[in-house]
Amino acid sequence: MRDIKVMTFNVKGLNSPCKRSQIMLMLRKAHSDIVFLQETHLRTGRLPKLPSHPYKQWYHSTHPTSASKGVAIAIHHQVPFILQQQLADAEGRMLLLKGEIASKKFTLANLYAPNEATVSWLIKTLDTVKLFAEGTIVLGGDLNLVFDPFVDSSTTRSHIAQKHISRLHGKLQELQLIDVWRALNPTMKDYYFYSNPHKSYQRLDYLLTSVSLLSAFSTSEIGEITVSDHAPCSAVFALDSMVKRDWSWRLNESLLNNAKYCKQVRSHLDLYFESNSPAHSKHTMIWEAHKAYIRGVFIALGTKVKKEQQKLLDLLLAQIATVERLNKQSVSREFQGELTKLRQQLREHLSQRIAKQMLYFQHKLYAHGNKGGKLMSALLKKAKSSSHIAQVKDKNGVTHKNTPNIANAFQEFYLII
Repeated sequence: MRDIKVMTFNVKGLNSPCKRSQIMLMLRKAHSDIVFLQETHLRTGRLPKLPSHPYKQWYHSTHPTSASKGVAIAIHHQVPFILQQQLADAEGRMLLLKGEIASKKFTLANLYAPNEATVSWLIKTLDTVKLFAEGTIVLGGDLNLVFDPFVDSSTTRSHIAQKHISRLHGKLQELQLIDVWRALNPTMKDYYFYSNPHKSYQRLDYLLTSVSLLSAFSTSEIGEITVSDHAPCSAVFALDSMVKRDWSWRLNESLLNNAKYCKQVRSHLDLYFESNSPAHSKHTMIWEAHKAYIRGVFIALGTKVKKEQQKLLDLLLAQIATVERLNKQSVSREFQGELTKLRQQLREHLSQRIAKQMLYFQHKLYAHGNKGGKLMSALLKKAKSSSHIAQVKDKNGVTHKNTPNIANAFQEFYLII
């Protein structure tokens, strides 16, 4: 048996490499397996290179010209999802995937509802989901409305008439879809989105699932508003036929750049070779055994560094959660200023961790060198695109656009998590 964590998150743009890295760090920290992303702001034909680790499968619905929409579904490499059919609209607001996870049929649906005619759009889209779906439905998305204004809005009001919300409830009952967070937290009041113009909190994002799967869900949580203007929502359910994979170790090269840690490693090596003299053991045995010993030293140091970074990250998130909770109870300019300051500190902390990914980027380029292969082919293809054509002036001052900028292509191709 293995737990699968599903998350829905309105990210408010993925075009910036730094923003993509911050979002991916947050998803990794949350240990999300299936992620529904809204407002990716990606356009058809202009998708950036998104990370293949730990999310091996990426699916998109994009608009050909507008960068204000876009939805995506990312699936962790440890989830054995086998795609059978995919359906996306032309507006970048709906993405449906039908497939199998551990021999069980699932339909994954990601929706980003418009601000106008919201209920009509949702009812029409849910009819499409009904015709498309097979097996268990897991639906996530930003629906841009509140199901119950009395508990899902801090003002207890909604801009949508109650009769229209009742129509939507009827359609959800027809599909036998249940709001997971509300089912597991029937009396709690919490929100995903803060509207600065209206000075109010609302729960606009939802995770819905078929009634048959509801009993498998153990927890559902609402995160903090950090790198986006929406908070993520997650839920965990157990799947009997899935087994958790083994963990494999990899050296954290950043430890070698720290003089303090290098000194500790040298002292451990000196102690090891002093304690294991060739008089009692063979040279080859001493050498092979020292690899396991020093690996344990690096694991201990890496764990210590990771715990320190995680402690700082948890502290920032806890402070944001505390101030956010106070602001939900009584909206004030003082709380808003404190939240802005804390969120900026969080972004700076996440940006520092991106430096490790740049080190991997440099290592991969060095390892491949000038060898022909998929890396070189992809970079050359990227360099030939219009966004990476360098403008060069000759001696006569005439501008030419026939020189591909390989350096920019490398940077864009690998500045990701």
